[in-house]
Amino acid sequence: MSIVSLADVKTYIGLTTTQDDQLLSALIPTAEAKMERDTGRVFAYSSNVTRTYSTDGAASITVRDLPANGSNTRNVTLGGVTMTAGQGYWELPDRRNPEVSTTVQLRYYDRSRPDWFKADPFWFDKNLDNPRAGIIGSGPNDLVIEGPEGHPQPIPGDVVGMAKAVVALMYWQAKAGASGTVATPTGDLIDLAARDPIGYPEFVRDWKIRTAVMDV
Repeated sequence: MSIVSLADVKTYIGLTTTQDDQLLSALIPTAEAKMERDTGRVFAYSSNVTRTYSTDGAASITVRDLPANGSNTRNVTLGGVTMTAGQGYWELPDRRNPEVSTTVQLRYYDRSRPDWFKADPFWFDKNLDNPRAGIIGSGPNDLVIEGPEGHPQPIPGDVVGMAKAVVALMYWQAKAGASGTVATPTGDLIDLAARDPIGYPEFVRDWKIRTAVMDV
């Protein structure tokens, strides 16, 4: 599912005809791919995606955006063992949109007690009683997550707004060349010589995935 629709973009640009619908339809996924590439995010929602990660034995790992409303249908395996949300792994709310998670915690952080691993109901399956648990790494591609991915509706307004602005810049550059400025019906000015629309660097800074605590 796209971040913005063709109708949304046409309204933003001020188009009422269908002459450029094909061009705009091609630019929408291009713009969204740019935003996702620059932020490391997955904004567009998909219902069934399989991702594989190598945890290297870490307590937490950064993942692609997992919608909270998909936790009931999500299948997560660690080292071939099926994990249960809230017991064997935990999806930590994202700092920008609490409806998604970009960090999965795989075990308890506090290991000050000798029997710390017993707080995890999957301690045996995860081999957490191994004296070297947390010190040794893991096999490659040991974490597999299957299920929905991306931001559920409604997608945050600043993401939708920036998607429109990126598509509009690409559209006017394709139509008019990289010179001059264009005013949208909403009053936004588009500098056709610019690489990115106004506010894009700040958008990337605010939405870029940041790795927080990895191990304690």
